[in-house]
Amino acid sequence: MNQTRSLGRRLKDQVHIELWSMTIGAIVNGLLGSALVPRPLRLLGYRAFGARIHSGNIFPGLRIHGALRNVEIGRRTFLNAECYLESVGPITIGAACQFGPQVMIITSHHPTLPDGTVSRVAEARPVVIGDRVWVGARAQILPGVRIADDAVIAAGAVVARDCPVPGVYAGVPARLVRQTSVVAEPA
Repeated sequence: MNQTRSLGRRLKDQVHIELWSMTIGAIVNGLLGSALVPRPLRLLGYRAFGARIHSGNIFPGLRIHGALRNVEIGRRTFLNAECYLESVGPITIGAACQFGPQVMIITSHHPTLPDGTVSRVAEARPVVIGDRVWVGARAQILPGVRIADDAVIAAGAVVARDCPVPGVYAGVPARLVRQTSVVAEPA
């Protein structure tokens, strides 16, 4: 009985994922992410599907997987080509941020169960990025991370822990390599 229920649930989950990919996902990632769609129209499209994007600087190739209502991007923030937002949990990006190409933000985590196996059920962990943050090309920001205002994430860095102070974070996993004292421009 329990195996039948879990098989039914897995099937339902797979059907849900496939339907999303064929409908909303195709529109959001296929059409709106296309270089053929002008930036103002792209912004309106993302907003129509529930994203709270307050910046028109979203370049082609953006991929959003998960709930668009979980995505919030502040004013004057720039997302370069081919960024990836996995929004199982909330993603909050502050104002006046700069993202290089192919930056990846992940919000789903699969915890280890008491028996030592990894859960197949994703657990959402929000990602919060402050104002005026600069994220280099191909950096990865992992679930549950908070990044302080005025931080710099080096290209290729993997941010697995909070970045609590303004400074430059680099490496795998990313660590503070230089603290900065920044006179911040208004966000």
